[in-house]
Amino acid sequence: MKITFLGTGDMFSVEQYHNSMLAEFGGTHLVIDFPESNAKALKEVGFPMTDIHNVFITHLHEDHINGVQMLGYYSQIVGDRKPRLFIHEQLVEPLWSILSPGMRYTTDGERTMSDYYDIVPLPDGGTFELGGVTFETFRTQHVPGMVSNGIVAKPYFYYSADSTLDQERVERAAADVQLIFHECHMHDLVIKSHTSLKELEQLPAEVRQKTVLMHYHDEYADASNRERFNREHDLRMVGTLESFELDEK
Repeated sequence: MKITFLGTGDMFSVEQYHNSMLAEFGGTHLVIDFPESNAKALKEVGFPMTDIHNVFITHLHEDHINGVQMLGYYSQIVGDRKPRLFIHEQLVEPLWSILSPGMRYTTDGERTMSDYYDIVPLPDGGTFELGGVTFETFRTQHVPGMVSNGIVAKPYFYYSADSTLDQERVERAAADVQLIFHECHMHDLVIKSHTSLKELEQLPAEVRQKTVLMHYHDEYADASNRERFNREHDLRMVGTLESFELDEK
């Protein structure tokens, strides 16, 4: 499995692309979230946007979904098939409420979300299979009252999406995956909806050594700052457009 980070920035990032990941495996792929910055990132890595067929949405904050309208239109006008959208069942209608003002009305009449996407609604803890890989979703604690989800693909990776730290879940998952991709805001302050570096440093050493940090602020858009951090910690930071090769165990 090849993992490429299309972006690693947080909501306020202006110097790097917003957080999103492309996993390629078994002749297919999965993109986790689809911010607008994915269009440029995909071009830079040589992956045509018309070839994006599978997207998983973690939650509905703008920096994770502000490219979903563009992808839907692009796939319909330039491409030859609708992408599949894997999404928690409680997020389907709210997502269409966000997209509808720009996508409902067309020169050919009114449209619904199913005209642009093949929707795959998922229950709490829902799973789906692509290319011989089973993806398991799980609810996360991000903002109270908001439906948000992470995803794990054994034996490859655990992906926290935006969330506070669920240390017990992360430690359990570490035994089953090669890498843990976890958000970390990297600020020297408390942000109640995100995970801090101080919290992640409390993980056992064997778990920290598998943990890769994403969704951080622009101070670490500078590669030299990331490299210095990586020399000084057993946790490490991933950069935008950086890739990992994970083997099937």
